[in-house]
Amino acid sequence: MRKKKKSKSQIFIVFYLAVMAFITLFPFYLMVVTSTKDQIGFIQNFWGVQLPVYFENYISAWEVIRVYALNSVKVTLFTVIGVLLVSVLAGYAFAKLKFKGRNLLFYLLMMFQMIPVTLILIPMLINVNALGMNDTHAGVILPQVATGCIMPIMLTRGYFYSIPDSIFEAARIDGAGELKIINSIVLPVSKPVLGSVCLFTFFSSFNSFMWPYIVLSSDELRTIPIGLNRLIGQYGTNFGFQMAAYAIVSIPLMLLILSTLRIYVEGMNLGAVKE
Repeated sequence: MRKKKKSKSQIFIVFYLAVMAFITLFPFYLMVVTSTKDQIGFIQNFWGVQLPVYFENYISAWEVIRVYALNSVKVTLFTVIGVLLVSVLAGYAFAKLKFKGRNLLFYLLMMFQMIPVTLILIPMLINVNALGMNDTHAGVILPQVATGCIMPIMLTRGYFYSIPDSIFEAARIDGAGELKIINSIVLPVSKPVLGSVCLFTFFSSFNSFMWPYIVLSSDELRTIPIGLNRLIGQYGTNFGFQMAAYAIVSIPLMLLILSTLRIYVEGMNLGAVKE
């Protein structure tokens, strides 16, 4: 009886996972299939694959979204670098440097994590305008670094805290400064959590829509989420073209997620607070 109950539960779990996988993957199937059709093929054969494949959609879509994609790569790259620098230095300070008010500052930092970014959009925009960074990539990057470094600081602080203090004391006795310790000791053993920080920041920045939409008014400076949103108005009935643009952007991101998922999960687990 127990074996039968166990086998029935396993069948139900497998069936449930199969249904969820189908619901998840079917929209991607439609996106890829539609991106390879012309207008006639889209109307006559909506669900199936058109042969021969119509690759002109990808060529035309890349010509339109190329500028947006390059802008997104630029903004995302500098955002990742900024968040990585801030999170490493701040995480090390909170974990290994002893100064007055250290824990209070860290708890205040965690409190800011509970504040939705939408509540501070107007103050951030006022500051960006005052600094003369409106309609510039710097006006997008710096606020994203400021608002996106809280969780990475918590991860790096938790990981650095687990490293034995004796290692740092020995390095200081040998005359190493704090930056030398970070470069020679902390960074080499922190690759999993730093990889997790990079991936977390990359996807957050690359998919950001609201803040770049507010700051950037010049079309040649806009990022890929804004560019894809504009395609709906400009190419409203050319669904093959639109799906090709979406596929160019989404498929590389999906492959990146699948290839780095283990690093992300491992880094998140290692970055948990161990006190």
